[in-house]
Amino acid sequence: MQQIFFLLIEAQRGNPDAEAQLLSMFEPLIYKLSQQHGLFDEDCKQHLTIEFILAVRRFDLSRYLEIQA
Repeated sequence: MQQIFFLLIEAQRGNPDAEAQLLSMFEPLIYKLSQQHGLFDEDCKQHLTIEFILAVRRFDLSRYLEIQA
């Protein structure tokens, strides 16, 4: 879990390698969700990949991390 938080922070700072690593971690799920009626749908996969990247960029980590002053 800490690795995901670290990668999220790095991806939000503009690190393309962190973004690619997150995408790689979640690619099996994206692939699974891209199947329609038992057939792979490339357009669906592309759409889900774009939505995943946008979700990573706008994810609010402060809601899930304890911030100590």
